[in-house]
Amino acid sequence: MKKLFLFGALAFSLSGFAQKVTGKIGLQKGQKLEVATETKRNATQELMGQTMESSMSSSSLEVYDVQDASATGATIEHKVKQFKFSAEGGGQAQSFDSEKPEDLKGEMGQIIDKKVLKNKYTMTIDAAGKVASVRLDDDNAAAKKKDEEQGGMAEMMAEQMGANVATPKAGDPTLFSVIPANREVGVGDTWSDSTGKDGMRMKKTYTVKSISADEVVVAFTSETRVEKTMQIMGNDASINTTDKGTGTITFDRKSGVVKLISSTSKTEGAVEAQGMTIPLTAETTTTVTVKAS
Repeated sequence: MKKLFLFGALAFSLSGFAQKVTGKIGLQKGQKLEVATETKRNATQELMGQTMESSMSSSSLEVYDVQDASATGATIEHKVKQFKFSAEGGGQAQSFDSEKPEDLKGEMGQIIDKKVLKNKYTMTIDAAGKVASVRLDDDNAAAKKKDEEQGGMAEMMAEQMGANVATPKAGDPTLFSVIPANREVGVGDTWSDSTGKDGMRMKKTYTVKSISADEVVVAFTSETRVEKTMQIMGNDASINTTDKGTGTITFDRKSGVVKLISSTSKTEGAVEAQGMTIPLTAETTTTVTVKAS
């Protein structure tokens, strides 16, 4: 009897390792996904023999409305509902809340409005959750064109505030594409992907940690290298940084939609401008929570 019980328990414990999941998604027309992102960053810079410490925290709420869905993919409208930001450094403090009309009138408010709140678009994704096409909202397209003419300054400043200013392009992964298309994976399986754009190269390696009846947990490591030159206040600035991170992704087994992302990362590098080299380091924690309705 003990042997039978032991064998049954062992078989049950090993059943999780035998389970396989695919990258196919299961969105429904009319479904709404609210994506809340919380970011905290502590940074240190060395400038003219002095160490400058700063801290930043931000939160955003993005909404994805599924306008159409089928076995071959889905059409999804994206908009940013809210963005908050606060920072301290160099004896100064600043904050922003998109729900306060007075905050939208200042310089920071104009940057957030241009690069974050107007970041509206409609994308079509394939059955595995990869972007097939993107159509920008008219205000979004106009804002991006103006920022490009000004050297991308607004985009860089918005990114420093922890804002997600990226607009996806065809072939990019999304919240709906964790597992590679046309592949089954089980506990212990590993795969990698990489992207590159505008002087930035990123590689991620994923490993399936657990599979249950309802959820799949995937661990990941990432490395991002940034090597580019930008115009800052009329001067060329060379940015050279390396970011290494770890984290976990929990997604719904039935729909394939991400439920939670937790990550930590460390950045090291330097900025060169006006004949000076400014070493910098930063540690960042990010939590992304997805609520489906």
